[in-house]
Amino acid sequence: MATINRNGKTYDSVDVTAFIDGIPIEVTSLTYGNEQEHQLNWTLGSSQATSWSAGKRTPSATMGVMMHDIAPIEMAAKGSILDIKPFKLIVSFTNEFNAPVFDELTVKFQNEGREVTGEMGLKKEYTMFALSVKLNTKP
Repeated sequence: MATINRNGKTYDSVDVTAFIDGIPIEVTSLTYGNEQEHQLNWTLGSSQATSWSAGKRTPSATMGVMMHDIAPIEMAAKGSILDIKPFKLIVSFTNEFNAPVFDELTVKFQNEGREVTGEMGLKKEYTMFALSVKLNTKP
C-alpha cells in the first residue's frame, strides 16, 4: 500500500497502477500537483498593485519505488532509466468523502541511483520530469 500527496493533501490508502515498458512497478509513495505563476501588476503613480495576472502552469511529481523493481527496468532500458520514454501513471484512491478519484500523470525519470539503508523494504524516491498532471480524470 502506498501513500500519495496530491496538491498538499496526504491520502493513506491508494492504488497506483504503474507499468514501464510493460513491467509493473510497486509505487510506495507519490507526490504530484500543478503550480501556476502569479504576479501583481502596477500602474504609474500607484504604490499599490492595481491588478494581478496568472501565467504558465508547471506540473511536478516525485515517486517512491521499491529497489527490487528498478533492476528489471534498468535491464529493459539497457542500463539507464533516464533513457526511458515518458510513461503514464494512473492513480486511483478514495477521498475523504468516500468518493473514488482518478488522476493521470505523464512522467519520465529525471534522476537515477541507489538508496541503501538498514531498513527492510528498500525504496528510493525519484524526481520525475512531469509532462502533465491531470486531476479528476474519468477511469
